[in-house]
Parts: sequence; structure tokens; C-alpha cells
Amino acid sequence: MKLNIIEDEPKSMVLEFEGADRGIAELIKDKLIKNKSVEFAGVIKEHPEVGQPRLVVKASKPKALILEAVEEVQKEMKELASQMSKS
Repeated sequence: MKLNIIEDEPKSMVLEFEGADRGIAELIKDKLIKNKSVEFAGVIKEHPEVGQPRLVVKASKPKALILEAVEEVQKEMKELASQMSKS
């Protein structure tokens, strides 16, 4: 998977997840929409067969909020892996 920064503005950011399905972008989006500082977070994919998923975020500091959401997802995945290894 490769991350392409399509737009990096002070109040908006668009990231493209090349070589990935919507899953990762949706996980990050789900964390972002729970944050009161985020005005908008969504995932788009131009074409189901050839398009790449894009995460669109509108907030006062989108990059920092995205990084925070990624850290939350990582923490949850580590907890899940820990639970699986105990089974």
C-alpha cells in the first residue's frame, strides 16, 4: 500500500490509499467522525473496479487529527492481536 497526499491545506486534507481497499480508510474515518474538532470526514472511491479510496477530512488541523486517529486504530489492532494470541 502506498499513501498519496492529494491535498494538504490548513483546513482540509485528502489522502489516497493506493493498492488498498476502503477498509483502512473507513477505520480512520470512523475514528475521525467521533472527534468534535472534525467538520467532515468521508471516504470516496471514484470507480469500484479501478479507483483508489480517498479519505477526505475537513478540520482546523486535519493532519494532526488523522495521525491521532491512526494511532487509535493501531492501539485497537494491537489489543485485538493480543486477545487472539491468548486464545
